[in-house]
Amino acid sequence: MATTPGLPLDGLAPTGRGVTAADTLDDAFASKLSREADIVIGVYLLLIGTGSILGNGRVLWLSYRNWAKLRPVELFVVSLAVTDVGISVFGYPFAASSSLLGRWSFGSAGCTWYGFTGFFFGLTSIANMALMSIMRFMIVYKGYPGPYPSRRATSALIAAAWLYGLFWACAPLAGWSQYHVEPFGLSCTVDWGSFSRDAGGMSFIICLLVFCVAIPVTAIMASYVAISAIYRQAKKSIAGHLQDNSAMCKKRNKLERSITLMALAVCGGFLLAWLPYAVVGLWSAVAGVDAVPLALASAAPLFAKSSSLWNPIIYLGMNDRFRLNMCACFAKTSRSQTTVYAQQPRIPIPLSPRDPLDNNPPVAPGPALDSRLHTSHIQ
Repeated sequence: MATTPGLPLDGLAPTGRGVTAADTLDDAFASKLSREADIVIGVYLLLIGTGSILGNGRVLWLSYRNWAKLRPVELFVVSLAVTDVGISVFGYPFAASSSLLGRWSFGSAGCTWYGFTGFFFGLTSIANMALMSIMRFMIVYKGYPGPYPSRRATSALIAAAWLYGLFWACAPLAGWSQYHVEPFGLSCTVDWGSFSRDAGGMSFIICLLVFCVAIPVTAIMASYVAISAIYRQAKKSIAGHLQDNSAMCKKRNKLERSITLMALAVCGGFLLAWLPYAVVGLWSAVAGVDAVPLALASAAPLFAKSSSLWNPIIYLGMNDRFRLNMCACFAKTSRSQTTVYAQQPRIPIPLSPRDPLDNNPPVAPGPALDSRLHTSHIQ
């Protein structure tokens, strides 16, 4: 009897004949949710995908217009925007249309494609964010070894992040685990259930959780915690020199809070979106796919998909200079406005949450850093 690996067989056969691969796939690709839930999910994915394309597309357009002026660290956020647009273009339309139709409509080949694109762009995004966090920590804490990191070095790191995501996304295609329809039947992902079925599946899930979740998340959290500690130490040092000017101290404190909140928003938004999905995946692997409530199994990946929309919103809501660039793009392009805008000082596009010192070469913490912070504050 022909069966399909990884798909449940019990109770799926029509009365009077045996279970075939076509029967199994047909049932697995049918939605397990209510019709109302299918429609809500479809509309949600359309909104998320459209918002992500518009928001991240605007980031990419602004970056293109100012490409020669972008700092190396900003290339990471350009890469993040590409991953967000990629999953929105090559992944979300499949899941959205399937949700509106009430079943996965693209067969096993489409399931593999969707699972591959989701993991490729998702893991590449994780790797990019981890490397960006580490680079920012190196710049703020002890300075990059040698001159400020060049575009070539940064581009090499970004290329490594993309190759990292490609390796892990291609592993199931090469037979190390597989891509599989999710329990609710409307999208596909890596086969978490292979953890309990064979040694290969178990080894893949373990490596995935360690190298693609635990290590990057630890790097991101440790980097931003350390950066925040450095800023607090520098703030105390400055306050000691400016005790006679409380207004300056208050302004500096406000700036520090803004920087910290932005870093926490980007990092926290990313973790908030993806960690529930990782937890549900681990739960499915250890306890079995059927042990996870269907509502939770469907909500976790949908929530993770929202991460592609968050970063442009964070930049727009928490960074004045980014808002100014956005407003300039939407402004009317009359001759007088163009002349006025051209005469204004260039407003760097702060595509990544960074300290106000990035306009200058990095220095190690200490008197030089305190002096720079003092100067930046007075300006």
